[in-house]
Amino acid sequence: MNISNHVLKMFYKYKCIKWDDGMIVFLIIFAALFGAIAQYIDKHLVNMGISRKDYFYYMCLSMIPFSIVMIIIEIVTKQFKFTFEIIPFILLLMAMILRYNKQKTVVGCLTYLNPYEDSAYLSLGLFISFIIDVILGIQMLKVISFISIVITIIGVFLIANSKLKIKNLRLDILVRITTSLLMGYVTHYILIYWSNAMFIFILNLFLTLLFCKDYNFKYYKKTKSILKLCFVQQAFGFSEVYLSNILISSSVTLSNYVKPTSIIIVLIIAMFFKNKEKRPTMKQVVGISLVVSGIFLIS
Repeated sequence: MNISNHVLKMFYKYKCIKWDDGMIVFLIIFAALFGAIAQYIDKHLVNMGISRKDYFYYMCLSMIPFSIVMIIIEIVTKQFKFTFEIIPFILLLMAMILRYNKQKTVVGCLTYLNPYEDSAYLSLGLFISFIIDVILGIQMLKVISFISIVITIIGVFLIANSKLKIKNLRLDILVRITTSLLMGYVTHYILIYWSNAMFIFILNLFLTLLFCKDYNFKYYKKTKSILKLCFVQQAFGFSEVYLSNILISSSVTLSNYVKPTSIIIVLIIAMFFKNKEKRPTMKQVVGISLVVSGIFLIS
């Protein structure tokens, strides 16, 4: 176990040496921007009445062409990597289970929540990962860490409202936070063996093939408006996942900066909506600001 940890630490160090601070900031900002745009398209899809089943399947299907393009680019730039070993395939199986459960909760969350609320609640996953790191001895629980946790919890309570009384919503948020957290760690380790685009391609291809029996051209024609919008969403969603995976391949901690940055962007976008129901209240703005501050402090 100690040898394994030592090797991983050397791997992280090697990866980080290649990047300067400017490149890291660039990746974080653009991953957050693409994620924010994709989240609003998700909300529009939910408003159109997309089912959990269709959302999961179409998102996996629409990931495939984007990942193929990136595989070609990785081959040309000599970044392509793929090895036939048992460990990445075990991790792939775990990733399939996690992605399946995570994707099916998106519709449940956005049925009741606005994107800025959704982002704020999901940020709690970062604190769960921090607590896990403290238990494992990877992180130290300092005064500033405790303060950041308190600030974030206060922020979440300010954002919380009667919507959280809905049992199904609470369950969806819990499942989504848990699966997102575990997916980060699984992705981190699988990218040691496979390149970024190859992992995304295999994951979504296998999931698409596994559930394709319920779909045919007649059904695609019936839901073509939703399918087209799913491909538009993944133009941004894939970009977010790809850039986030680059950060995760170096350090899960680096990827933690994407979420608070995304919350800020989502909140700014929400300010421009004329519909008051879609715009955050002053109480929610204060709550989101506390959540963002808490995340940056703990990071």
